Amino acid sequence: MPTAKQSWLNKYETYYAQTEYNKKHYGKRIKQLKRMLEDEEFLEFLSHPEHKEDILLYLAKSNHFDMYIVFNEQGEPYIADKDFGRINHMKKMFGTFQSEQYLRDSIVRKQAKRYVEMYLWWNKEPKDYLKDLEELPF
Repeated sequence: MPTAKQSWLNKYETYYAQTEYNKKHYGKRIKQLKRMLEDEEFLEFLSHPEHKEDILLYLAKSNHFDMYIVFNEQGEPYIADKDFGRINHMKKMFGTFQSEQYLRDSIVRKQAKRYVEMYLWWNKEPKDYLKDLEELPF
């Protein structure tokens, strides 16, 4: 009995067929990652040292980045794998979704979803409570 991966490889035998399947099947995630990579403000947020700990905590909570992000004795996250960069990893995921790789069971799908969730979290407009307080009649 062939595995799901072997069945997929038998069905999509050529490099072209495999990449086209991935582009079609994961097109929505590809578009999301592309938009994130083109958003200069989001890239600034990712690269700013002030936000590094918040980003690492957010990614680490999903348990899909355990091979890259670990915690020290004080509970602060840090990057264990020197090849892991917050923006670079997003570029790698973008490329993987357009590749010939079998992605059904891939951790990249879960990691990309977490990045999209982080983008939505970042993109929410914070309420300006001070401005609301200034408009009160007393």
